[in-house]
Amino acid sequence: MKAQKPGLHPRNRHHQRYDLPALCQAHPDLQGYITLNPLGEQTIDFANPQAVKALNKALLAHFYAVKHWDIPDGFLCPPVPGRADYIHHLADLLAGDSGEVPKDATILDIGTGANLIYPLIGAHEYGWRFTGSEINPQAFASAQAIINGNPGLTRQIRLRRQKESQAIFHGVIHKNEAYDATLCNPPFHDSAESARTGGERKRRNLGLGAESGLNFGG
Repeated sequence: MKAQKPGLHPRNRHHQRYDLPALCQAHPDLQGYITLNPLGEQTIDFANPQAVKALNKALLAHFYAVKHWDIPDGFLCPPVPGRADYIHHLADLLAGDSGEVPKDATILDIGTGANLIYPLIGAHEYGWRFTGSEINPQAFASAQAIINGNPGLTRQIRLRRQKESQAIFHGVIHKNEAYDATLCNPPFHDSAESARTGGERKRRNLGLGAESGLNFGG
């Protein structure tokens, strides 16, 4: 049960298969979602949103010292190992040629979401300070509840409400503020047409001509 997960960043804590007994100890409610696969091995039903949410609570508690984490129904429940990978690759980018990851970096998370996942991982792994922007009031309230439920995070993570749907930095970055990096969850498109529409809008905003290529995931 120690199979390696290929392709993850070397510093990612999730190379090994999930240690479900340890995770259940971190979040006992996970035990109610444990089942056996055809090989007789313990697993969870990843098609069950409540099971995935319980797994996330356990992972965040066990690996990242997050004692309170929850999201409203209908909001994205992110895969923790993949989100951790983004943070570690950002750390490599900030380290640059020196190879030393800065401990006092300030990061702006655009559209931090109800789950607050990037600030939670980045604050624990590297001690970074995060500002998370969010336009959705329910997502904003959820993210703030996570911060409030983990008092140790109040000095590392703060939120700012974005009030303009077409703005990214305006209204979020205050005068004389500077950040070492910004990040955002990559956009996903449900069709080639929606991806093309989004790409055309971006090119118009940048004053660019016709597109030369388009990639989208589904």
